[in-house]
Amino acid sequence: MRTKPYEPKEWVDLFISIPCKKHLDLLIALGIFKASDNGEAYISSLALSGDTGIIIKLMQHPKSFAEAFEGIDIERLAYTHFSDNQYETMMINEWKKDVWAKTGLEHHKLLNKWVDLFKLFPISDEIKKGLPDGNFTIYRAGTSKGIAWTMNKGIASWFYARNKILKSESKHNRFLSLNVTKDDVIFYHNKSGEEEVVLIPNENKIKIIPYNEHKDFEEVIPKNNK
Repeated sequence: MRTKPYEPKEWVDLFISIPCKKHLDLLIALGIFKASDNGEAYISSLALSGDTGIIIKLMQHPKSFAEAFEGIDIERLAYTHFSDNQYETMMINEWKKDVWAKTGLEHHKLLNKWVDLFKLFPISDEIKKGLPDGNFTIYRAGTSKGIAWTMNKGIASWFYARNKILKSESKHNRFLSLNVTKDDVIFYHNKSGEEEVVLIPNENKIKIIPYNEHKDFEEVIPKNNK
């Protein structure tokens, strides 16, 4: 058994070398090893999706794993450990990559995998800076299952209009609002001026804003789309 862990630079080079569509699967494998430090009962308590279950089965077959991930050694990966900050940075940098939208791999198409990743990796309160204290309202144009929201209703209005242009079905393009606190949020960032809030929403608390109430909201165009 090869027990030499991957060094940080070696890991980054390997990670970059594989197709971006496999990045989430590889991060999930890394997260499973990290979570396994807390025992099988802990992993079971996370209620991970069937998508992750498939990855876990693949991890049990080193040769198949190496074939799927450009030669990455699952046995060495099992002995590879990073700091909480390094894990957090890897995951959030992946979320922010423009390549996802450009390759048609939008976050909503990989929703189960993203949700599992947020369960597997720790997120510090530091990355919630910029959020108000107490209760505040966030908005979204899309389905109630989505995990990408915004604090700016003008940004949500722009996405709503864009979805209509792309001819999204009405049931997939609701204008939604949700009252939350910092404790509900996984992380916040303002890349492209979108004031994006990422969280796993409580669908029972989501409100649908009728068209006649949001149709006159002023649209705010994200910086990358101007």
